[in-house]
Amino acid sequence: MSSHVRPLLASLAVPLALLLLLLGFGCAPRDKGAPLARDGVLDLADWDMARDGPVALNGQWEFYWDRLLSPEDFRPGLAPPQPSGFMNLPGTWKGQMLHGQPLSGQGQATFRLRLSPGPGVRRLALRLISIHAAYRLWADGRLVAQSGELGRSSAAETPQRSLVMARVDSQGKPIDLVLQVSNHAFRRGGLLYPVLLGLPDQLERMHSRIWSWGMFFVGSLLIMTAYHLVLYFLKRKESSTLYFSLNCLLLICYYVTSDPSDWLINLFVMNADPGVIQKISVISYPVMSSVAYRFYRSLYPVEFLRFVQNLCDLRNITFVLIVLTQQDLVIYSVLYWFALSTVILNGYFLTMLIICVRRGRDGASLLLLGYLSFSAATLSEIYGHIISFYEGSILLFGFLAFVLFQALALAQRFANAFTAVEILSADLRAEIDERARLEREIVNVSEEERRRLSHDLHDGLCQQLAGTRVRCAVLARRPIAEPGVASEVAEIFTLLKDSVSQAYALSRGLWPVEHAPGEVEASLAELAQRMEQASGVQIRYAGTLSCAHCRNEHLVQLYRIAQEAVTNAVKHARPARIDISLCCGPDRRLTLAVRDDGVGRQAAALTAGGLGMRIMAYRARMIGATLSIEDVAAGGTMVVCSLLCETDRMNQEVFDG
Repeated sequence: MSSHVRPLLASLAVPLALLLLLLGFGCAPRDKGAPLARDGVLDLADWDMARDGPVALNGQWEFYWDRLLSPEDFRPGLAPPQPSGFMNLPGTWKGQMLHGQPLSGQGQATFRLRLSPGPGVRRLALRLISIHAAYRLWADGRLVAQSGELGRSSAAETPQRSLVMARVDSQGKPIDLVLQVSNHAFRRGGLLYPVLLGLPDQLERMHSRIWSWGMFFVGSLLIMTAYHLVLYFLKRKESSTLYFSLNCLLLICYYVTSDPSDWLINLFVMNADPGVIQKISVISYPVMSSVAYRFYRSLYPVEFLRFVQNLCDLRNITFVLIVLTQQDLVIYSVLYWFALSTVILNGYFLTMLIICVRRGRDGASLLLLGYLSFSAATLSEIYGHIISFYEGSILLFGFLAFVLFQALALAQRFANAFTAVEILSADLRAEIDERARLEREIVNVSEEERRRLSHDLHDGLCQQLAGTRVRCAVLARRPIAEPGVASEVAEIFTLLKDSVSQAYALSRGLWPVEHAPGEVEASLAELAQRMEQASGVQIRYAGTLSCAHCRNEHLVQLYRIAQEAVTNAVKHARPARIDISLCCGPDRRLTLAVRDDGVGRQAAALTAGGLGMRIMAYRARMIGATLSIEDVAAGGTMVVCSLLCETDRMNQEVFDG
């Protein structure tokens, strides 16, 4: 197995295990031994609800098409109504064959089931959820549940999808259930979810468990939303975090207003309008697909085309406008075609993500797994609501896996970005260190070249000029008969004497002979004396070094900084006095100070120059010293250069290493 595959599998192990665990909770198989209704009768004599749990009232119910019958119509002594047939619930009457013709999705009907719960007196409960579109339920002639107002037309009907827990008393004898249903709002009428019968506490626990998982899901998404919004505001160029946050909010809106959450929104919003809740649920999904496309496009702009994004936006805007302006029947008719286009869009998303994985895009594998989970959940809902009927919802766990993998993909991208920054920072530090080393090498080569030139001048030109001067002096003492020659010889002698002095001064300026380790004080004293003679400015040196012979390797650079500072002061400050000091203080720092009593920096800045200060700053930076140039309150300028003593510097380097 390649080295880059192992980290990917390791990173996927935890989320995959969590996904399988969640799906295990969400998709637990139903008991295959549960009884089914036959010819409108369901025998529960062998079903112990305390032991076996709630039972779904699935199977064949008596079906009375286009009739809203009440228990009064089934009273003993009256001729019983003849059923149109039997219909398997959960299911829809759309497409059911009656007199050789398929039924439409709109209309009204009555369902009847006779329960045989077995002997014993006990209190039972029925759980009914999201019956299209309005209904009434009687148990043994007593109205136990109602949602919306039934009607034979859309004008007379008030649709309402709700969750109802109806209490039923069992006296050990058969229970007659009569259910009226009308649908003039949705594309399909009937029962898409099973009616559950169980003990009240069992159904309450089921409801509490659904809401608990829902609150866990909503809380997780809210935390992710807040975290990624903070990331976006910290780095606005990374728009993927914004789209991820919006996607989480839309997932929350869709889930808390949908059937699988038992309308969790009712826990937070009391007396919420069912019509508004339904519109929020229907609108959230198309808006979410546009936001999701922008999320993927922000990560992979090459694969996810803007043209497809525009088509997706156009589809979603059209559908949202229909939801906001049209009647429910139109909305749910259009929803069928919207669902078909969603299947195509899901295929496009998956295809592009597979291409991203094949091209090695960062985080594409995680996003592909997440979108597979999301597609499975949404296609399952589409199948259950539009094509077939409820078989068990994996919406919560599909959404949670979708968000989890998205968050992991973003985290992986950020981790890779941080790793790349660390690598670049390490390379940059290495390059800076190498550049500093090369600059120090250049300075050392420059100083070595100064030393060589100084020695060549001292041992070559200076000696030749000195010898010529001596010979000229001997010649000047001889009697010369030719008129005027003696004065010319004396003048030549004087010129040679001045040239020798200048040559020696130039040699010592390039490399003072005291520049041996530990002799910097002598060099600075000689610098003060030489510059005083050359400029006529009073220049004094005072040094207080704690070591008899300072071994700091940067003393030569301190000397050059002092030389430049004195030269600048003489040229630009017009001082009467310059003081040079070198000391090693109690803080174990070697400090060079050059102070003059001249006109100060502002007046000196009016003169031509400025290169000297940059040279001093450059030399200080090369040796890791601090350089400050400040005006003195009494007048003049102070140049201070400070660096660690050699012993402390070595200790710090060992500590840093």
